[in-house]
Parts: sequence; C-alpha cells; structure tokens
Amino acid sequence: MNLQENIGKVSSSTKKWDKELFQFAKSFLLSFDGITKDDVELHLTSEYEKPDDLKKIYKQLCWAAQNRQMAVNVISGCIKGEGIDGLGAVLFDFSPKDVAEKYNKASAEELLNDIRKIINPTGQIRTEKGALWPQYCQSVIDSAHFLKSFETAEKFYEWADFFANNSMAKPALPLMISMEVSGLGFPLACDFLKEIGYKEYGKPDVHLKDIFEELGLIDKNVKSNLKQNYEILKVIDRIAQSNNTTAYAVDKVFWLIGSGNFYSLRKEIGRQKERFISAVKNDIGTYK
Repeated sequence: MNLQENIGKVSSSTKKWDKELFQFAKSFLLSFDGITKDDVELHLTSEYEKPDDLKKIYKQLCWAAQNRQMAVNVISGCIKGEGIDGLGAVLFDFSPKDVAEKYNKASAEELLNDIRKIINPTGQIRTEKGALWPQYCQSVIDSAHFLKSFETAEKFYEWADFFANNSMAKPALPLMISMEVSGLGFPLACDFLKEIGYKEYGKPDVHLKDIFEELGLIDKNVKSNLKQNYEILKVIDRIAQSNNTTAYAVDKVFWLIGSGNFYSLRKEIGRQKERFISAVKNDIGTYK
C-alpha cells in the first residue's frame, strides 16, 4: 500500500460512525415541519458547473473576496442594483489580463478612485487603512494578477484538478489561492472552489467548526486557524468517503443545520446547531 492509499484509508469503525452521523444529520433536518426529503437532497446537490470562461472565474473570485463579515453589504450591496456585476464597467468586463495590465499590485487606491468615479457606489466609502473598500480593491487586483497566468479556463482547471483529485494535495489548492489573493482566507478560497463547481471541497466555516469540535471530530484546543481549517477539510473528506458522497454534500448538510436556511426554497427552520449536537451525543455519542 502506498502512502496516499494509507492516508486515505478509513477504519471500519470510523466508517460506521461517519455513516451514522451523516444519516442522522439528514434525518434531523427531516424532523422539522415543512422539510421534505426532496428539500434536503436539493440542497445537497451542487447547483454549480465549472464556468467555461476565465472572465466568469474571475468574477466568482471577486464575489468570494467580499463574502465575509459585513463586506457583502458594503461592497456589492452599494453598487446600485447590480452587485458584483456592476464592477464589470471598471474591470474590463472581468478580464483578468486587462485588469492586471492597468493596475499593478500597488494600485488599490487607483482602482478605488476609478470605482468611485465610474460606478459611484452608494453609502460612505471609507478609505483609511484596514477599511473594507481598500482591502477589497487589493483582493480584486491580486485576483487578476493570479488568474492572468492562465490563458483559458481550461488551463486553470488543468492546474486546479491536479490538486483537487489528489487526496494528499487537495488542501494545497485553497491554501495557494489564499496566499495569492490578499483578504481571501483559506475558508473563502474553499468556498470559491466549491462555487465554481468543485464538489471535492467544502467550506470550513463556523457552523462546521462548532459541530465538529463538540462531537470530538477535531481538537478544540488547536490554536492555529489554518491547522484547524485543514483538519475540518480532512473530516469533511472522510465523511464523504465513508458515505460515498461529495464533500459538497457533507458541507451543506451541517451548514443547513447550523444556519437553518433552506435558501433555494426560501424555507427557514432557525439555527439548530446546539439542538443537533445534543441529539447526536444522546443518540450515537461522540467520535472516539
């Protein structure tokens, strides 16, 4: 057995527990009034397909870069009715090569000035160091410089697939993207990959972190956010492997429990994280 096969091997007892947990999570969601099996399965199936144009990949990376804290409201929420699409007027219709040619990596202020002049976002635009708009402009420029090295979408996928299809190398892909694009941490890089059609990735967000910690799936004493995110990604992969499903589906079932938001159907069950954790501990215990 080679190293990769050994790392990917899951013991029968772990596989059994993973199966119980995943099935219990789906049954838990079905216990709420108005939630059907079809509702759950709809959300566990990725609605994303890999874009066939590098411009679309760039636009999704621009979206991911503002998908944190209150940045969505401050950035796309202030672009009059168009959201991120409105940035196309400044970003050469989301051409990473053209953006990188006009804006070097020290041109965040220039890009922000152009956005204010051409798009005129609503609301107050703070420009001091650490404010969201300057940070976001830097992320947009970094994203363009990162993607300009790929001639086509196909070339980007050739590069990304090498990591996504290798269990040992998989975490390196979001890590490298997060290093290339300032302001885009490891979880948002995973989210970006997930939302351009990579079902091999889940997002190690706060809902999964809290659930996995309380159930003993990851060590709550780990101080490094990067190591913790890495461990969450590995657990997502392991549960997916044990259940013959995708990392996307595993991510989504726990996210639905944590958020309570069946967004595709506009149904809400409220945040159920604590109730779920208690139910798991009572019914199947914690991970040994």
